[in-house]
Amino acid sequence: MNKDTVILLGAGLPHDGVNPSVLHPTLGENRLLDWLLHTLKSVNDRPIFIGGYQLEKIKRSYPNLITLENPDWLASKAAYSLIYSIEHVTNAAVISYSDILYRPQAVDAICKIDSDIVVAVDTHWKTRFAGRTYEDQAGSEKVCIYDGTIMRAGVDISISRADAEFVGLVKFSNAVICYLKRYKAHLLETHVKLNLSDLIETLRMVGFEISYVDVKGDWAELNQPEDLAHFVLGTKAQTLQRLQSMVKLSRIEDQVSFTLSEWRNSENQIINKIKKQFSQGYVVIRSSALTEDGFSESNAGAYTSLLNISIETESLHNAIETVISSYPDDNPDNQVLVQPMLQNVIASGVVFTRVLNTGAPYYIANYDDISGSTESITSGHAKEHKTLLIRRDAKSDSINIPRKLSSLLPALRELENLLNYSALDVEFALTDIGLHILQVRPIAVKKQIEFDDDQFFKELDQAKQKFMGLQRPSPFVGKTKALFGVMPDWNPAEIIGTKPNPLASSLYRHLVMDDTWATQRAEYGYKDVRSHPLLIDFVGHPYVDIRASFSSFVPDNVTSSLRDKLVDFYIEWLEKNPHLHDKVEFDVIPTCYALDFERWELRFEEHAGLTRSEISSLEEGLRSITQHAFERVESDLLNIERLNQRYITILNSETDPLTKAGLLLDDSVRYGTLPFAHLARAGFVAATLLKSAVSMNIISQNALDSFMAGIRTVSHQLSEDARAVKDGNFDWDAFVEKYAHLRPGTYDITSESYGANPDHYLRPLIEQETHSLKQPSISTWEQERDAFIAALGNAGFHFDLMTVESFLSKAIEGREYAKFMFSRNLSTALDLFRTWGNAYDLEPSELAYLELNEILQFKDQPVLDSELINRIKSKVEKRKSYYRLIKSIELPPLICSKDDFDVFQYPHSQANFVGSETVMGECIDLSLEQSQGKTGDLSGLIVMIPQADPGYDWLFGRNIAGFVTMYGGANSHMAIRAAEFGLPAAIGIGEARYQALSSAKVLEINPSSRQLKIIR
Repeated sequence: MNKDTVILLGAGLPHDGVNPSVLHPTLGENRLLDWLLHTLKSVNDRPIFIGGYQLEKIKRSYPNLITLENPDWLASKAAYSLIYSIEHVTNAAVISYSDILYRPQAVDAICKIDSDIVVAVDTHWKTRFAGRTYEDQAGSEKVCIYDGTIMRAGVDISISRADAEFVGLVKFSNAVICYLKRYKAHLLETHVKLNLSDLIETLRMVGFEISYVDVKGDWAELNQPEDLAHFVLGTKAQTLQRLQSMVKLSRIEDQVSFTLSEWRNSENQIINKIKKQFSQGYVVIRSSALTEDGFSESNAGAYTSLLNISIETESLHNAIETVISSYPDDNPDNQVLVQPMLQNVIASGVVFTRVLNTGAPYYIANYDDISGSTESITSGHAKEHKTLLIRRDAKSDSINIPRKLSSLLPALRELENLLNYSALDVEFALTDIGLHILQVRPIAVKKQIEFDDDQFFKELDQAKQKFMGLQRPSPFVGKTKALFGVMPDWNPAEIIGTKPNPLASSLYRHLVMDDTWATQRAEYGYKDVRSHPLLIDFVGHPYVDIRASFSSFVPDNVTSSLRDKLVDFYIEWLEKNPHLHDKVEFDVIPTCYALDFERWELRFEEHAGLTRSEISSLEEGLRSITQHAFERVESDLLNIERLNQRYITILNSETDPLTKAGLLLDDSVRYGTLPFAHLARAGFVAATLLKSAVSMNIISQNALDSFMAGIRTVSHQLSEDARAVKDGNFDWDAFVEKYAHLRPGTYDITSESYGANPDHYLRPLIEQETHSLKQPSISTWEQERDAFIAALGNAGFHFDLMTVESFLSKAIEGREYAKFMFSRNLSTALDLFRTWGNAYDLEPSELAYLELNEILQFKDQPVLDSELINRIKSKVEKRKSYYRLIKSIELPPLICSKDDFDVFQYPHSQANFVGSETVMGECIDLSLEQSQGKTGDLSGLIVMIPQADPGYDWLFGRNIAGFVTMYGGANSHMAIRAAEFGLPAAIGIGEARYQALSSAKVLEINPSSRQLKIIR
């Protein structure tokens, strides 16, 4: 029996911003035509393509396709193309526009109906996709239906009278084809500018019978960017089945899928089918409900999937019933998906092809290459998960993409091309036989960025060029390559965040990072690197210049050649061990003498190739710095007292708010941040000596703990004062005045100070004080301190007990006290900026986008006119817009090469933040509470849980303010759910950080700045 002919009618030129070509550029080469050929292959695997636009390119891409040219394709439409080439059709024909998609079932349906003409129509045409315009409906090809028959077809039918839309798929019987051949000449004259529906109407009027098939919205034309994705992406099972034969760069395993209705009616047949299909090994039983994996919500992890299920009958039955029981309803169309269990898993994980919160152009792969599990990432149980970020235009062969994941990026791009959609959530696994796609679903992005991808890439490329320019040698910091980090030295990530507003960043520069940092080092006995700033900005992200930092930590006594050799080695060591970026003074570079200096000597000898003389020179310099630390603590504390005295004088002066703020900030540099930097260095020396004594078994950890228990920092004083207020021994107003200047964001003008809301910040401290502070036992320290003093003497530090204990205490306590005092100047200056801004209706949220000098320039200008205020507001709005772009850009915590601007991996301890709004609240650690359901009222709390497990989904109904997890990644179920609910979260902060937070009472989560703070 002869096959029916398949005819594809090529589209015309692109118009109205839509390219109807089968070679649509956003689809990747030829993908639309691939889908059509796949759908129509059951009718005929050698269709005839009739067209003109890009015809030569189509011929080259599809050598087995029969192509015919309509020479008048520019001036004619689809009906003319068909009639012109009708001699090439020898029997009945299935005819289709080439810029549409439909299911194979639709093709099968029209082929089964015995009628002159069978057309595919859509009765859901008005609601097939959201936001369809009146103009689009009016211009569509429509039909009128009566009593099961097409009564009229064409574009000119009014919207109100039309019953359905003509899909663009029709079958003509042999009789119709013969008619078209007989009257070809006449039809060519009358149908030059007519559509296929107009030809159908002509054939109806001459008496041909017309039947129809209703596809009920299940088709696509590329009127909307996401139209193809909506067409392909269905349930989990449907999506994988539709993509299986199309993917070339990955694998989708065979499946057995069935609905709940089918399972209830044919359990035995389904089990037998599974056993026959997967006769070897084990299977995975996965949920595939209708309410999963949609465009508006994902319900990620809400339903059960089971791994390693034996194909033995009882095991299969029980597993399937378990999956079904997890569904929220008994919808008979919910599905279950069965696939073979993968073996020898090398890596597995989940990739978002855009950032979940913003849609920013990055691939974010959260993966596990340790456990061998296919669900460790999605379940949140991966203890050593890795997070890889790839800008969307990065090269597939980037050296920063782990070799084992080299096949991932091409496979993702193929999926995006197939779907014409770039916001996907793809679950994958890598085995020894290739890359497996386990799930593809759309990201339910709640917030779309206002910038196009090219703007992102332009900013990143400019940052990359800046990085390359900074590689030039500097006379003060050596000739080695420059690295940049957010945590070394004066760690901006902790102080102002990774994406601070302009005022906070400029304040930090002024107070510390421009000159103070280097002045402190030079005065302390290190190399003088002044005139070299420490803070470098890459697209609004503050970084420490690590080359400058390392150079500034070289003792002044060493030669320039040894300095260069040392800095080269330190840089090389950090680059080989990037996970040490937040521990450089412990594991990368010695900045003072320690009792375990021998470990550094061994490293220098074995890895740096230093001579004994060079090591001795360095050791001598570090010993001198440590000696100097003992000698200057008192003078640094005196400068802090001068700051206190001058603060009162400035505050009581008659100057205007901006002048007063400027004086406070200048004083803060001279008498605040500089002595604070000295005291912070002394505190580090003290801690290093004590910890090295423990590591050398000179004293015990208990001795160190007992000594530290006797330290009285500002935090201790705050608790003692709160207790005194509760006992009636300290006035409440005086208590508030003493601590009013504290604010969660020290440099952030939008951060409310304690004094602005004392009932929120300070009152709970008093209410929660239930007993006096426990007096520390220092007996262990007293028993072992003589050994410590002796060890110091053997190292060349000949101080008596009183001097040593005084230094240790004052250095550690002084650091915190100095910060407390200089931050008062800073906080008051911010309040004065607020006062000045209020006079001109400039909110703190607006002032935050001005730099320090842009505010202080008005201190000599008593009154600002409305025109100037409007210019300020205009500048603020432009800068806000730019910073919205900046806050969507991701950069690594350590930048070692230009490639790090394209692809980078977060260290294991780097938390994954979800959300955009900052939230602060009391916290509760559920791992220390009773089992779920017995935790009491969680409203308004930040909840800490061990892992990002979907089992904690009940939390989202408890009105929590946010949550923190010990384990989990950016793509875990809880991350997805948090994004859907708009709930701030810090996912996967690591064990150490989690334990550090477990005793906290109030936390702040700031996703935009990637900060998680203990407020108290």
